[in-house]
Amino acid sequence: MRPGLWNLWAQFLMFSLAFSLFTSGFALFAERRFTWQGQPFGPREIGYLFAYSGFLGILLQGGLMGRLVRRLGEGWLARAGFAAAATAYCGLALAVEIPHLVVVATISAFGNGVLRPVITGQVSQAVGPGEQGTVLGINQSLASLAAVLGPALGGVLIEQGLLTAWALTSAGIGAIGFLFTWLRPGQPAPAASPQ
Repeated sequence: MRPGLWNLWAQFLMFSLAFSLFTSGFALFAERRFTWQGQPFGPREIGYLFAYSGFLGILLQGGLMGRLVRRLGEGWLARAGFAAAATAYCGLALAVEIPHLVVVATISAFGNGVLRPVITGQVSQAVGPGEQGTVLGINQSLASLAAVLGPALGGVLIEQGLLTAWALTSAGIGAIGFLFTWLRPGQPAPAASPQ
């Protein structure tokens, strides 16, 4: 395997872990942190917020993504995605009012909306056609690992009442991913196609 792939996989793991920690624990976090009309956040409010984020993701990936990649390049877009996600998670740690939460959700939708396709695209372009199944399979394994670790870690933090620490943990993981985007030794060259 090419050396640059390890760095891309590290980025994908950091994205997946931060996102899994966030999505698996957000409902419990919001129920304990936010109120709407004098009641704790419930399934309806959580659903509206996720629907809003999903709508922003559709706009981003449906029309803006190609333009952003052409304008910024995948490396810079990955950096912007990690920076936005980490910023959003930090903002979530401090959020206590609904308008603040909507701003955080908007920033998070951008960051998480660009990271998965950008990093996956970089991984698939780093190898020849004969290796793409293998490397994308490793990507999926990393996502599965994150889907196990994220909820377990988030559950422990939230159960202990460490709501701010839960959000800051996601932010810290995102910040590590951001650092990996700068440490990458360069875009790995695609493998030559077999003749």
